[in-house]
Amino acid sequence: MPQFKNNGEFVTVPKEFIKTKLPDANPTFVKVYLYLLMLSFENASIEYSQIANRLGILESDLLQAINYWISEGEITQDGNVINFSAHTATDETVQEFPSEQLKEHHTENIADIVNSDKSLSDLIMISQEILGKTITERDMETIYWFYSGLEMPPEVILLLLEYCVSKGKNRLSYIEKVAISWKEMGLNTSDTVTAYIKSEEHKNGFLYSIRKVMGISDRALSQTEEKYLEKWHHEWNMSEEMIALAYEYCIIQTAKLSFPYMDKIITRWKNESITTPEAAEEDNKKFRSRSKPEDSIFKDKYDHDDLEKFSRN
Repeated sequence: MPQFKNNGEFVTVPKEFIKTKLPDANPTFVKVYLYLLMLSFENASIEYSQIANRLGILESDLLQAINYWISEGEITQDGNVINFSAHTATDETVQEFPSEQLKEHHTENIADIVNSDKSLSDLIMISQEILGKTITERDMETIYWFYSGLEMPPEVILLLLEYCVSKGKNRLSYIEKVAISWKEMGLNTSDTVTAYIKSEEHKNGFLYSIRKVMGISDRALSQTEEKYLEKWHHEWNMSEEMIALAYEYCIIQTAKLSFPYMDKIITRWKNESITTPEAAEEDNKKFRSRSKPEDSIFKDKYDHDDLEKFSRN
C-alpha cells in the first residue's frame, strides 16, 4: 500500500509550482497532485484504487499522473513511499533556462546579435506577430537558443510557434519543451515538420471523434487507452466506424466502457478479416443464431472486470 509523506505542517502549494508547472500540466494531473499533497501532510497510507475512486478518475490515469510528477521532479518514490518533502529547486531537478546557457557562451547582447542578422531580426518580428505579444529580452534569448542551440532553421522555428499557438499555447516555457522534443525526433526541416503536424492533426482528429462517440468529455485519454486506439486504427487499419461499433457491442454486453473488452472484439475482426460494419453485423447474427441467448461471441474465461484489472498490470 503506498504511503505519502511530507515534513510540513500546513498544506501549502509552492509558488514556483503554480507559476511554472500548473499552467502547462494536464488538469487531471494537477487534481491528482493537490490530492496527493493533502495525503502527504496526513502521512496517509491508502490504495491507489481508493484514491482513483475519490477523484472520479481511472486508476491508470492516477498512475500516469504520478509518473508525470516524478518525471517533473515534484515528487520522489522510494518503494511504496511517495515523498513531497524531498523536492528542492536544485540544479539536478530544474532544467537550466536557455538564457543562462546563452550567458555562458555569448558575451554580446542578444539584441545586438539579432539586429546584426536580417534573417534573425525578421524571425523575431514574425515571432512577435505569431505569439500575439511583445517579445521580451528573455523571449528573444529563448528563440535565439532554438536557432543556435537546437540548430533549428528560422522557417522551422516559425512552424514551431504556429503549431504551439494553434494548440492555445503561446508561453515560451511550453514552446521550449516542444522544441526539444522536435530536436530529439529529428524534425529540423520544413518538410519533416509539416509531415509531422499533418500526422498529429489526423491523430488528434481521430481521437477527438472517438472520445465523442464514447462520451469521454471530462478527462484526457490515458496512455493505455491511446495505445489501444493507436493499434486498432493505425496498425490494424480499423475505421472509426468499426471502433464505434465495437464500443456499442461492449456497452450492450458489459454496460460500461472497457478497452480490453473492445480489444477482444476488434482482435476477432482482424483475425477473421472483418473490415466493415455490415460484415461485423453478419458475423454477430450468425453467432447468435447458433448460440444460447446469454452467450457472447467474445466471451472466454475472463469477464470484463478481469480484463480491466489485467490491463492495469
